Amino acid sequence: MRTSTFHVEGMTCEGCASAIRRAITAPGGVERVDVDLDAKRVTVVYDPGKVSEEEIRERIEDAGYDVVG
Repeated sequence: MRTSTFHVEGMTCEGCASAIRRAITAPGGVERVDVDLDAKRVTVVYDPGKVSEEEIRERIEDAGYDVVG
């Protein structure tokens, strides 16, 4: 398992956090998603054999949020 952290703009509430969790986990390969709304940070534990960091970034952006770091 690998852990990556993303700085995500546009998250304002628990609804946003839920949308991001669904977008990241639904396609598979992700073990855990932690969303910190105050820090605008999403930490993801995933299997790099099933999903790449870039794919996770794309999933977040496809959900309508901006990954800035």
